[in-house]
Amino acid sequence: MASIPAIAQIHEHPLVRAPLLSMNTISRNDILLNSIWTEGKLLLDSPFFNKKVVLMLYTSPLQLKYTEHIISDKMVASVQDFLNLTERSRDLMERLLYQHCLECCEYISYGFDILEGETEQVANLRTFGIKTPEDAFSKANLVQVSIEEDSPSKHRFVRMLFYPEWETEHGCELILKNGELLDFCGEGNSYLGQFE
Repeated sequence: MASIPAIAQIHEHPLVRAPLLSMNTISRNDILLNSIWTEGKLLLDSPFFNKKVVLMLYTSPLQLKYTEHIISDKMVASVQDFLNLTERSRDLMERLLYQHCLECCEYISYGFDILEGETEQVANLRTFGIKTPEDAFSKANLVQVSIEEDSPSKHRFVRMLFYPEWETEHGCELILKNGELLDFCGEGNSYLGQFE
């Protein structure tokens, strides 16, 4: 299991139980050290996607209420799940994104010129430059990865949100469950309870 790169280490600090601050001025460090953060951004190098990726981390208020840790071991494992995506996941991811592209190109009228003998779907695919699942993957445009701890699920879920050229309005979302890519492609903010 790969470790989180040193430049992107998640530093967990015990919950600060500081007395009320009584001062006329406050510094940036005072605010940072005396606040409870339940949402964060983590910028990581993803070897799988070969680029820097923004992970949105949403901690649970219950985590803060009942423990002295801002993030749980489950969240750390979820970040590791994303970092440890393997080539085995690539084939399924490519197929899911390609299928999504085919469906969009079949049902959405983009207004592209249709050459003689082409269907609108073929014209759309030609214009987007998509011929294979590999093409769809390379043009899928991963925008954000999010991990939420509000779910009472015992499973770890990681959402990967793409905004490909063929679907810039709603995007498409792929889901990791306990480190495995699910055979599912939906719009953003899919209901995770369906994967229990």
